[in-house]
Amino acid sequence: MKGFLAIAVSCVFAFQAYAAGSFDDYKKSVMGEYKSYLDEMDRQFSAFLKQQWKEYKGQKPVKQFDEPKPVVQPETKPVAKPEPVKIIAKPAPAPVVIPAPKPEPVKEQPKAETPKPVVKPREEPAEPKEPQPAFTGEIPEPKPFYAPTEGDSVDMTFFGVSLSIPYDKKIKANVQKPVSSDNVAKWWEAVASADYNKSLAVLQKTAKETDLSDWGYVMLVDRFTSKLMFEASEQKMLAWFFLVKSGYNAKLGYTKSGVTKLMLPADSSLYDISFYTFDSKRFYLVNTLEKISTSTDALYTYKGNYPTATKAVSFVNMKQPKLSFARFDRDLSFEYDKNKYTVKAVANKYDIAYLTSFPQTDLPIYTSASVPQWVDKTILPTLAGIIQGKSTEESINILLRFVQTAFDYKTDDQQFGKEKSFYAEEIIYYPYSDCEDRSVFFAYLVEKLLKKDVVMLNYPDHVATAVDMGDKTVGAYLTYKGKKYSVADPTYINATVGMVMPQYKSVSPEIEETGI
Repeated sequence: MKGFLAIAVSCVFAFQAYAAGSFDDYKKSVMGEYKSYLDEMDRQFSAFLKQQWKEYKGQKPVKQFDEPKPVVQPETKPVAKPEPVKIIAKPAPAPVVIPAPKPEPVKEQPKAETPKPVVKPREEPAEPKEPQPAFTGEIPEPKPFYAPTEGDSVDMTFFGVSLSIPYDKKIKANVQKPVSSDNVAKWWEAVASADYNKSLAVLQKTAKETDLSDWGYVMLVDRFTSKLMFEASEQKMLAWFFLVKSGYNAKLGYTKSGVTKLMLPADSSLYDISFYTFDSKRFYLVNTLEKISTSTDALYTYKGNYPTATKAVSFVNMKQPKLSFARFDRDLSFEYDKNKYTVKAVANKYDIAYLTSFPQTDLPIYTSASVPQWVDKTILPTLAGIIQGKSTEESINILLRFVQTAFDYKTDDQQFGKEKSFYAEEIIYYPYSDCEDRSVFFAYLVEKLLKKDVVMLNYPDHVATAVDMGDKTVGAYLTYKGKKYSVADPTYINATVGMVMPQYKSVSPEIEETGI
C-alpha cells in the first residue's frame, strides 16, 4: 500500500498556487486534494482486499479466574490485634509472548459461485406520526443533539439520548453472495463512494459530547448500523466500515458458510470472548447487540489494515458517559460498634444498561473508571460523617464493615450464570455482589474519603485489597514498590484491617494498582 501519502504531501504546497487567490479557492483546492487522497486510499485498500484471504483458527476465551469463587460468604470474629503475617506478592507476570503460528498450507477461500440476484431487504414501514400531546407536567424525553436534516436520517435513542443521524442511501449497499474477498472489495468501493462523512461526523460528535468510551462508541456504531441493515452479516460489514473510518484497527472475517465476523484489538485483556491472533496481537470478536461470542470457528480474513486505522479499543480511565437519567434508590444498612447506620445510595438505570454490554476485563479498568456524581453526592457525605474524628485504622474498619454487610453475597455464576465484574455504580443496583465487586467499591471509598493508596490482591479464586497506612502496618501486610500495605478484605464478614482468610496466608496474590 505504498504511495498513500504521496497525494497528501502535495497538499502542503497547495497554498503557494493560491497565494494570490481567495482563501475560499485555497480551501476548495485543499479539500479537493484531500478527497482525492481518501479516494485513492479506498481504491488501494479495495485492491488489497481482493487479494487472497487466508483461513485463521479462533482461540478459546480466557477465563478471568483460575478457580471457582467461594459460594458462601466467609465470616469471622473481629480481632483487636490481628496476627502479623507477611504476604509475599507474586512477581509481576512477564509480558505475554504469543508464539508465531507454525506455517500451514494456505487454505484457499471458498470459490465464489456465479452471484445470484440480490433481493434487497424490504424497508420497514415508517411508524405513523401522531400529533404531539399537550404538556402534562411530566419530564419529556431528551431532545435530539442534532435537529433532523434534510434527506434520509436514522432517528434513534442511545440509552435515553435522542439522536438523528443523517445518511446517504448508498451506504446501504448489499454485498454480493456468496461472501468472498472479491465481493467484499466491491462492496467497500460502493460504500466508500457514498457520502458516509455526514453519518461519521454525527457519530463522532455524539461520542465526544456524551463522553463515550471507545467501547461505548463501538456500541453506538453497532446500533446505528443495525437500523440500516436488516441482515446481520451486512450490519457487521457496515459497522466494520465505520469503525475503520473512525481510526480503529477493525478487521472483518467470514466463515465458510458466509457469516461475517467483526474483530477489534484492545489495550487490556478481555475475558470470556473468543479471539484471533495476527502478528502476536489479539483481535476479539465484537458483537454488542447479542450474546458475547465464544465461537472458535475458522475465519477467512486479510492480514494488514487500512492505513489510518491503527487504534485499539481503550478501556483505561473511562469517563462517566452523559446518558439520560432514570433514578434508582437503595438504602444500605450496616451495624458497627453497636450503632446502626443507613446510607442512601442512587444509581442511574441507563448507566446500568449501558455497562451490561461491556466485556470483562482487567481489575484496574474497573477501579480507574470515573464514578458518577450521584454516587459521590449520596454515599460519600454520609460515610464521611460516620468516620469523622475517627483514626485511620478505625475509619478503614468502618468502611470494611459497611461493604462486608450492607450488600448481600452471591457469586456472578449464581446471579448471572457467567462472570461479571462490577464498575462501582453497579454494586448499588444489583441485589448481589461478590469479592471483586466489593474490592472495587471499597477501593473507591478509601481513596475518596481517606486519600489512602489501595492495591488489589488478585488470588486464583478471590480478590481482596490492601491499604497503605503510612508508617503503620496492622496484621497481615505486604510490601509493594517500597511501601507497606495492610490487608483489607471487604468480603470477609467482620474482618478488620490486617485480617486475612486462613487459606490465603501462604498464597501469593498478584498485585494490581487501582489507577484512581
